Amino acid sequence: DSKLAPEQKHLTQKQPHLLLLVWDLTLRLLLLQSELGLSFLFISHDMAVVERVSHRVGVMYLGRIVEIGSRTSVFENPQHEYTKALLKAVPIADPRMRKDEKDLNFKPIPSPIHPNGYSPEPSEYREVSKDHFVLITDSGY
Repeated sequence: DSKLAPEQKHLTQKQPHLLLLVWDLTLRLLLLQSELGLSFLFISHDMAVVERVSHRVGVMYLGRIVEIGSRTSVFENPQHEYTKALLKAVPIADPRMRKDEKDLNFKPIPSPIHPNGYSPEPSEYREVSKDHFVLITDSGY
């Protein structure tokens, strides 16, 4: 489900679940971006696809941005534990190189529902490098 009007310069697209549709959509978005000077928000758990289509990457955990920066900075120097876990989970085609599920070491996600009166602490970020920030306040991960 995508939306784009002729006068718009931004496109929001939630990633479909079928791999072929994802790559078809990705190629179409890249062409639109190049031809029309568009920017788009691409939402995905598939970090391999994110790496291919993004200039800037924001990683969210339980509704909070925990790391944000250029594609190169985030992928080459991930700082937040959740970013590192997502990158470890990228599928590997070579069966000899694949990780076992136990190697992924994903932590259970806590309930995002808080008791009445809960007030989260403000999000604070540390600059890792130019335009690359990581959350330093507790995210629960």
